[in-house]
Order: sequence, then structure tokens, then C-alpha cells
Amino acid sequence: MANRDELFAHEDWLKGPFHERVNGSESSPDFARLHQELMWGGIWRSSALDDNLRILVTISTQCVNGQDFGLQDHIRMGLSIGMSPRKIKGIFIQLLFYVGIPATVFGLLETQKVINDNEKWKKLDVHIEENWLNGLDEKLQEAQRTITKHWGPEAKAEIENSLTQQMVPEAADIVDGYNFGEIWTHSDLEPKERMVCILASLVARSHLDLFRKHTRYALNMGFSSREICEVVALAGWYRGWPFVEDALSAAYEILSENQ
Repeated sequence: MANRDELFAHEDWLKGPFHERVNGSESSPDFARLHQELMWGGIWRSSALDDNLRILVTISTQCVNGQDFGLQDHIRMGLSIGMSPRKIKGIFIQLLFYVGIPATVFGLLETQKVINDNEKWKKLDVHIEENWLNGLDEKLQEAQRTITKHWGPEAKAEIENSLTQQMVPEAADIVDGYNFGEIWTHSDLEPKERMVCILASLVARSHLDLFRKHTRYALNMGFSSREICEVVALAGWYRGWPFVEDALSAAYEILSENQ
């Protein structure tokens, strides 16, 4: 780990937009020191993920946490390093399928509050119309192509034969069609960015069976085991370290085969 001066040089650059309530310095200097040195100087310095991907992880995890000040401050961080308002909103659109409507509506509302407090960000908050497909059949055909392209034919077969497809096929078709046939084709997020958001949300929700499957899908996309582990570690820092232990245990065999 870097020396103290190096830690705080990196910390000062990253946490410029951070709110003092997150720091904890007013309540406990010891907590504040732990927070600064472990997060900004330690976990955030991982070489496996760039700052863009780290912020996608933290926003996704804070969406699950549902705490306004934590979520708002990470949204500010994203906008401050050059993420567009559209990209930030794209995180919650993607997470709709993984963390549900209440959490993602909350995330979008908090995002808009942050944007509206800054004139520069308000000017950048421009809606770009995507080319939506007309019907569910078209979406499902595109979904099959998307899954095969990014995750491979085995993933396509696995999703087509999932329990949800067997037991609630109509609902599963709607979700798969709109998720993979529409949202995954939109330009607000890159495929790797989408996968980072999904992995972080599955860790934060402790959906370990789905996390195990998506670990394999991520490897098929070209992720390294180290990148996936760093997503887990960063998500767990905001959700609680036992979530890291559980997620890595669930995916250990898959990850160890690809070291």
C-alpha cells in the first residue's frame, strides 16, 4: 500500500465532490481516518478497475443501500470526472431488472436532484431518443443475438431454459426481451459497464446463484478474474465485508479456473 501522502493525494482528487456527512469526521475522527485511508487510499487504488468502473460499482451498490447522501455523493463524483447525466441515469435503467422499481426510481430522483444543483450538469442533461423495437417478438430475437454475442451460446441456452422461463414464461419473455433486446442495445452504457453494474447489484443483493452465473458470463465477455474480484471487494466495502466473503465463496471455483 502507498504511503500516507500518496493515499491522501489520490483521495483529495477523488473525493472533491464528497459531502462531509459521508466522512464522519464531525462524529468520530477515528471513523473518518478509517474511512479515508481504507477507502480512498486503499480499496480505490486497485489497478484492476479504472475510476469510471469503480464509480459504476459504487453507484450501483448505493442504489441498493438506498441512502440519499451516499448515493448523491457518488453521483456527484461520476459527474465530476466527466460522466454524462445520461450515463448516470443509464445505470438505474439497467438496474431496474436486478434491484426493482422502488430502488431505481429512488436512484433516478436522487440523480436529478444532483443535476439540478449544477448549471453545467443541467445543460448536459439532454435526452437522446433510442431506436426502440416495435414488438416483443422483435425484442426477443434481438435478445438472443445480444446474449449470444456477449455471453456465448451456452448462456443463451441457460437463460432460455431457466426456471423463470419454465414457470412464468410470459413474464420471463417480457423481462428478457426488454432487458437484453432493448436496454443492452442502447448507447448510454457500454456492455462492460452494464456488466459491472449488474455484478455489483447482485453482490449487494446477495443473489449468489445469479452472481455465480453472471461471473461466468463476465468471463465470457473478456473480464479477468481480478476485475471481477475487485468489483466484489468494492461493492462489499459499501454493503458490508461479509457480502464479499459470500460472493467470492459462491464463485470460487469459476474464478479459480480462470486465474
